[in-house]
Parts: sequence; structure tokens; C-alpha cells
Amino acid sequence: MRVIALAMACALLALLSTAVKAQHPAHGAIKGRVTVEDGTPVPGVGLRLKDSRKQTTSNENGTYTLRNITPGTYTVEVFITGRDVISRSVTVTAGETAEADFQLSASKQTLQEVIVASGRNKFAKKETDYVARMPLKNLENPQVYSIVGSELMQEQVIVDYKDAIKNVAGVNSTETVSNGRTSTIIRGFRTQNYIRNGMMANQLVTVDVSNLERIEVIKGPSGTLFGTGAVSYGGLVNRVTKKPFDTFKTDVSLTAGSYNLNRITIDLNAPLNKEKTALLRVNFGRHAQESFQEAGFKRNYFLSAAFSYQANERLSFLVDLETFRNRGTPSIAYLNPAAGVTDYKEAMGKYYKRTFYTNDLISTFPGYNVFAQMNYKINSNWNTTTVFSTGGVNAREQYQFSGNWLPGKDSITRQLQKYSHNYNTIQLQQNLNGTFHTGSIKHRILVGLDYLADITQPTYTSRFILDTVSASAPTRFLMMEKIYPMFPTPTAQANNFYKSHLDRYGIYASDVINFTDRLLLMLSLRWDKVDNQGTTNLLNGNVTGSYSKSSFSPKFGVVYQLIKDQLSVFANYQNGFTYSAQTDKQGNLFKPEQANQWEGGVKAELFERKLNVTLSAYDINVTDKLRSNPEDPAFSIQDGSQKSKGFEAEVIANPFPGLNITAGYGFNESEITKANANVGKRPARSGGKHMANTWISYRLVKGKLQGLGIGGGLFYNSETPFDDANTLFFPAYALVNSTVFYDRPGYRIGIKLDNVSNTMYWGPWGEPQPPRNYAVNLVIKL
Repeated sequence: MRVIALAMACALLALLSTAVKAQHPAHGAIKGRVTVEDGTPVPGVGLRLKDSRKQTTSNENGTYTLRNITPGTYTVEVFITGRDVISRSVTVTAGETAEADFQLSASKQTLQEVIVASGRNKFAKKETDYVARMPLKNLENPQVYSIVGSELMQEQVIVDYKDAIKNVAGVNSTETVSNGRTSTIIRGFRTQNYIRNGMMANQLVTVDVSNLERIEVIKGPSGTLFGTGAVSYGGLVNRVTKKPFDTFKTDVSLTAGSYNLNRITIDLNAPLNKEKTALLRVNFGRHAQESFQEAGFKRNYFLSAAFSYQANERLSFLVDLETFRNRGTPSIAYLNPAAGVTDYKEAMGKYYKRTFYTNDLISTFPGYNVFAQMNYKINSNWNTTTVFSTGGVNAREQYQFSGNWLPGKDSITRQLQKYSHNYNTIQLQQNLNGTFHTGSIKHRILVGLDYLADITQPTYTSRFILDTVSASAPTRFLMMEKIYPMFPTPTAQANNFYKSHLDRYGIYASDVINFTDRLLLMLSLRWDKVDNQGTTNLLNGNVTGSYSKSSFSPKFGVVYQLIKDQLSVFANYQNGFTYSAQTDKQGNLFKPEQANQWEGGVKAELFERKLNVTLSAYDINVTDKLRSNPEDPAFSIQDGSQKSKGFEAEVIANPFPGLNITAGYGFNESEITKANANVGKRPARSGGKHMANTWISYRLVKGKLQGLGIGGGLFYNSETPFDDANTLFFPAYALVNSTVFYDRPGYRIGIKLDNVSNTMYWGPWGEPQPPRNYAVNLVIKL
């Protein structure tokens, strides 16, 4: 005990000595702030006294302090790895603190590279203008959302869009259908990936990640600001594309890996004039890979160009053009289980790598997206944004396969379908954002107008059962030149040669009211109208499903910051809605189906944003669902209902420089509460009750091996119901992924190994997911 007491006494004396020395009047200090030209603080920048060992780094506010400096004149240097050193002469006086601020000429892209190199929290980038359609900080926003940034996608060597979304708490993103389209299950509801830069982009094919800056998963029914048709009652997924910035930079990325993966992407950015008012960014990608199954391949090409122009201090433009061409076999092959199957893995596991088709079944998907935006600053408080977006796919040569397993006969029926699909969307949006005060109360206003046309050009489907083959025998080759004539001609009775047109109109407004700098109230309302011109059968001219309906959608939320800019509690009410073309027995149109969510929770950004936490509990009640009329099953009645409630937790942490942690957990109870059958059951494909994700990485931030890092993660999903009756479930699974990387100013090398344990698991339609696989990535930074 005496030894311990003596040691504690020595430590105390040492601390007192240090404190006295720190306050010694014979010494001085230097403090200051590091910003960029627009005043944005720059965290993680190194500062040092030239020819001295004294150094420090700027904090989240861009401030720094160098203490215990002997009086004299010194040179303070700002150093960023791989960039020129900036210096300034400073005179230190005894007992006083000199000031030295630094302003860097750097883009947001450069700032993010600084944050990454410094080992600070690179995954906690929560700022976005899309969630509320106005600038609103995470702690001010009563809605829950998650962001998967390009830094995390690069660290995990992501080459598949749906693999990035698995990093979000409480979501399942394993769905892949025949044409490569993916969907996400959010809070028990299937959610299409239709939103691009906050606008509709009805891309029913594979999305390439090469042009993505981040992916935003916005939780809860969001009909008030985003309308219907593009969002679900669980939320929406918004993919945000790369934008030009004001420095020259080119990244060339090469990736190779399992199943003959061969991928190249080029990201080129350049200012086009010396004033840097005209900026251009071009992205190109080529992705080739075979399937892990017995057949299957893809050869995809992607090209985008984004151009921004600052006409003057008030007026700016952004134009974003994107084109792609996907070619290959159906993305994944899966079988429809037979009636009576109760153990999915036992029954279907033996067919995990079987396709029952060959590489002759080839589809081509050419498509495009066009985005244009004009910003005009009326004055210091008001600005307008005009946005135009259009996009579509012309997939006239699309072939799909489905296999139906026949129990007890060791056989598979093979059905082929030709799907000529040509569709596009056109959207125009006008937003007015402003700030004003009524006394001491601050208002941030959004008023918007929205028009969306969803058009299906002449489209037809043609399908037939080809044959029945042995489930255990080698696959019988498909000679497509012999199969083409076998597709039946579309018939009027089947209504499978058609076109459609649907127009949506929206007027919305939102007022974010700051009663104090801590207490905030959000009030939002949308009036929405849809004019459906119906589906026209091009073989007999009949038009069905035409209607015109309108609906109001409210939203409100409240936030109180318990600790200013660090800890807030929030609650929200959100609404979503869906229209239907069906009529009741008397021929009357049904009113829109409604979803209403109540949610509350806590958001925290603590320890200079080294710890970012979101905890929330929600309850979603869907009413006015259609169900068969018990008295006449040929018609429907509108009194069905469904509930979804749960809890979500997201943690993003940076305990010390170099260590980054992201973790999430979601618990969801979905239940059919009123229907003709299956009351009390969990809806089919509503995801698991329990979902968890975590990713931990460490990167050396000093020394000769600076930039060397390692990472790993665990992703878990409990069993998922196959059908509404809950007679069959897809099994639970846990995945372990890992990576090693070396990131230097001029290059980056990354190696990943996914599904380390070689787990067998399926998506929500029975899609087999990739077994153990690896990829090696080299990025050359020019």
C-alpha cells in the first residue's frame, strides 16, 4: 500500500509541476483557427513550430493551441500529407497568447481527404439538404436517417450497390431480381431504389456505384415531401451522385477478384477556367464478372458527366448526364419452392449454385438519367431552386427465367419470358427556401411545386413453359436461335401488349420554427394529386385503370437540444399514402391507403463529434388496405390494416485517431392486423425481426507505415417469412467481412474477403447470395 501511495504522490507532484509550468509567466502560447475560403472550419490539420518538436492538430471547430513556448519569433507551419506546407511568422510574448489563423484554398473533396488522413471520424457525415429539402443539421432534424459515404464504400471495396446499404441499421438489402433491380426492406416494408439526387429516377436495372458520393436511407413514410410511387411506408433510399469541385484530380481504380471480376473506373475532375467558375467531373466504369452459379455473367458500361457553372454571385447551374448499358444473363437464378416445404435450407440448399439455364439467355439494358438544377440567390435570406430530371430504360431484348420445383419428382419446370420494357420519367420541381423572424422566433421556410410523369411506352410480355428437366442432371443447353420462334404472340385476352401514362402533381410547404436556439418545431403539409390515364391494351384499344384522385399528407416534428449542438431529443409524426385503380362492387374508386408513423428518440454528437448516436422507437399503422370482399371475392373492400413497430440504434464512433466504428441494430415487429386470412402473422418478405451490423477499422496515422489499415464487420439478419401464412421462412444468417488496405497520397491498395465463413443464405425471394469471395483494388490518384 505504501508503494502505491508513494507512486500516487509522485504522479500528483508531476501533474502539479506540469500545471505550474503551463502557467509559467516566462512562457507564451499560440492559438488560431484553420478554415477554407468560405469560412468552413477544417478539422484534423497538423500544425507545428518549424525546427521544433511542438505540434498539434485542429479540432472539429478548426481551432488549435500550441502551449509552453519560450518568447521569440517562430514560424508556424500547416502541413497536410501529400500537399504543400503553409507557413506564417508569429511573435510570442511572455505570459500572452498570440493568434495565427490560416485560410486554406481547398475543396470539400480535399477537406475530406484531410479528415481521413488524420484518422478522425470519417463515417459520421450527416449533413444533407435532401431529407428536409432545406439545410438542416442532424441534431435539428426530427426525422431519422443514415448515410453510407464514399469513404466507407471504398474501405469495404464495394462494387455492388446493395452491399453498401447493408451498413444501415435495421435494413435488409439482399433482394436482386432478374433484371438486376434491387430493393431494400426498411421497417418491414419493401422499398424500391427509385430516388436519385432527391428526384425520381425509375431505374429498374442494376445501379453502378462508380458515380455515387453517398447513399441516404431516410426512415419512415415520407409522402409529405417526396410524394407517392417512389417511396414506401418504411422510407426511401436516395442515391447522391458525385459533383464537380474546384481542383484538378483524377482517380483510376482497378479491381479484380472472385468469379473473374474485372472492373475499371475513372473519376476525372477539373476546373475549366482560371476563375474556377466552370467545373467538370467525368466518371467512366466498366464492370465484368461471372456468376458463382453454374451459369451467368454481366458486362456493364457506365458513363457520366457533371458540369457546374457559377454565372455570378447569385446564379449557378448544375447539369448531370448519365448513360449506361448493362448486358448479361439474369442477375441471379432461384427456384420457387413447392407447396409443403417447411425447411427452406434443407429443401433448396442442394440447388444453391444451379441456374438450369445457360449463358445463351442474354438481355440488354440501355438507359440514361438527365439532371439539371438552377439555383438563384434572391438575397441573403431567400433563394430558389429549379430542378429538372428525366431518365429511363429501353430494354427491348430482356429475357427472364423462372424455375418451379416439383416435389418428390427430382424435376424442374423451366419457364422463359421475353419482356420488352420501355419506360421513362419526367419530373420538374420548384422550391423556394427562406429565413425570417417574427420577434425572437426564427422561421426556416420551404415552399415547393412538383410535377412527375411516369410513362410506359409500348411494352409486351411473352412467356411459355419450355420443358421439365431433371433437378440433379446437368443443365440442358438453351439454343436461343431455336427458342426465339417458340415465344407466343401477345394476345388481346392476355392484355400483355400495352402502354400507360400517369401524372402526379404536388404542392408542399414546411416551416421549421426555432422558438429558442434549442427548441424547434417542424410543420409540413402536402397536397397531392394523381391523374392516371390508365393502361391501354394496344391489341384491342381497351383502356383500364384510369382515375383521378387527390390527398393531403401532413408531417410534424419537435426537437429539443438538451445540450446545445451535442444532445437532442426528438419526436415526429409522418404520413405516407398509396393510390389504387381498383373499384368496389358499386364501381366506386377507393380512397388512398394511408400509413401513419409516430416516432421518438435521441440524437447525440459528443466529444467533438467523435461519438455519433441515434436511438429511436417507432410505430407505423397502415389503414384502408384493400382485401377481398367476403361476400363477393371478385371485388374488394377497404378495411384492412397492418402494423409495424420497432426500435433502431445507430452508433458511429472515433474513440481515438485511426479507429473508426459504425454499428447498428434494428428490431421490427410487423403484423397483419386485419385481412381475410393470416391475421396476426408477419407479412411475407418483411425482413427479420432482428438485424444487426457493425464495421470496425483501424488505420495508422503516423510513422513510416501511415495509411496502413485493417477492417472487419459482422452483418446479421434473423429468419424472414417467405409467405403471409408464415409456413416457410428463409433461415437466419450472420456474415463476416474483412479488409486490409494501404492508403497513400498517390495511390491506394485494398484487399477484401467477404463472407469469410462461406455462409449459405438467401434474399427475400429465395435468391442465393454469393459464397466466400475476394477482391483486390488499386486506386491511382493523379
